[in-house]
Amino acid sequence: MGRVDRWGTGVAAAVLAVLGGGLPLLDSALGRGGRPLAAGAFVAVGTERDGVRPVRVAVPSARWVLSAERSSLATNAALLSGDVVVNVGAVLPLGAADARDLWRGLGRIVAAGGAARLHAEPAAFTTAAGLTGLTGGLTAPGRTGLAGVFTTGTVGATVTAAGPPAAFRDLAGEIEAMVRSLTIAAPR
Repeated sequence: MGRVDRWGTGVAAAVLAVLGGGLPLLDSALGRGGRPLAAGAFVAVGTERDGVRPVRVAVPSARWVLSAERSSLATNAALLSGDVVVNVGAVLPLGAADARDLWRGLGRIVAAGGAARLHAEPAAFTTAAGLTGLTGGLTAPGRTGLAGVFTTGTVGATVTAAGPPAAFRDLAGEIEAMVRSLTIAAPR
């Protein structure tokens, strides 16, 4: 009987060691439940039609990970690089929408989430594919970033990016490249 108790205690200790030490290492190796992305890879979000999701962005470098726990490709993708998070979302307005409508709506959503705020006056922005929209600053305690909204009238896209100020500045060029690469496919 004593041998069984020691055996059971040993197994329990081994399980606790794996859970306590092994899972954090595995979690770190997998990028907190994420999938590493190759430079030039495309991430697409939105309701899939004929095998195509309408909103797409290109990943500029291999420093980005697609977060499994923060993404639902039918609606959004969360791309992580260190402490910086870029969220790309697809929006299906109830009727025709313009970028100003989307900006106001995104501002309400961001504000409802806590202390983050969009800057009041966004600027016009055109992607490499000629899609026009609005971009502006985003602030939260200890974080800085940007937000952007784009629409074709029937499908919209939102982009928010934020991180600690120094980390955000280091990735600002890559974040702008993602926003410039954004496309919205017309629904079929």
